[in-house]
Amino acid sequence: MPAEYTTFVGLYDTFMFWSIIVGAIVFVWMFYAVLRFRKGMVDESTLEKLEPGVFPKERENFKLEMAWFIIPAILIGYLCIVSWNSLYEDWGNSPSDDEAFVVEAIATQWNWEFKYTEPIIVEESSEGLLYPVNIGVSDGRIAISSGSAQVNLTVKWSNEPASGEFNITDGEGHVDTIIDLQEILEITVKDEEGNVVHEYTRYAAGTGESGQVYVPCGKEIKLKMTSERVGDADAVLHAFFLPEWAVKEDVVPNLETILYFTPQETGTYDVVCAEYCGMKHAYMTAQITVVSSNICGGEA
Repeated sequence: MPAEYTTFVGLYDTFMFWSIIVGAIVFVWMFYAVLRFRKGMVDESTLEKLEPGVFPKERENFKLEMAWFIIPAILIGYLCIVSWNSLYEDWGNSPSDDEAFVVEAIATQWNWEFKYTEPIIVEESSEGLLYPVNIGVSDGRIAISSGSAQVNLTVKWSNEPASGEFNITDGEGHVDTIIDLQEILEITVKDEEGNVVHEYTRYAAGTGESGQVYVPCGKEIKLKMTSERVGDADAVLHAFFLPEWAVKEDVVPNLETILYFTPQETGTYDVVCAEYCGMKHAYMTAQITVVSSNICGGEA
């Protein structure tokens, strides 16, 4: 099942509730009729002799006829409104590029390629770390601190084509260097025993990778998608499907389609292709990781 906060879960619960109610009424009446009017339970000599094409007017019940017309009509109308609102929320109310975190998704045979339109920072500390690792980056400096913890750490960084290493003592240190904020910046922090205690990656706008995408928690995510030809592999129809949020959209050659959702929990989730796209369709998967932000999941 998708996440509890998604539109689909509420829609599913509503339809299941009314399906059970209507089903219970229908089956209760059906079993009653089968048992009550089975052969031998009624004296057939007392039954009315019906003629084909002639309606027995003496048994007409206008109130009953109106009841079984009006009540189902109200229920169907209610379910239509619920369905329409869900369709509008998931497919008819796309956020603007300024309101959302926008990622470009390119489908090929048989791969998902992602490209960011704005920077995103992904950080992860080792489990059980007893002190914070705070990293600050500008175009001329990398600064590291561990709060009030007086620890010695080794910092390695990579910012194509440059890279370097420096040490910090007593929980604080920095290096002055030229950082290209238009490229991916990776920083690894190790303790005195050489164990990795913190990893930091900053993806710049225009950068990305294959099979993996990071998005911030609590913010509307907008995917702009298209299908492209690569080498001898044709551009074909795909479908970008996120089971965790129960949203799916076709990815079409020569056409930009849009899918949007708002993750409210951090974690790593599956992306699959839900449209048969050739021999390796079943292997066309990716992962989407929701990282902490100042909205949910803790501070980034």
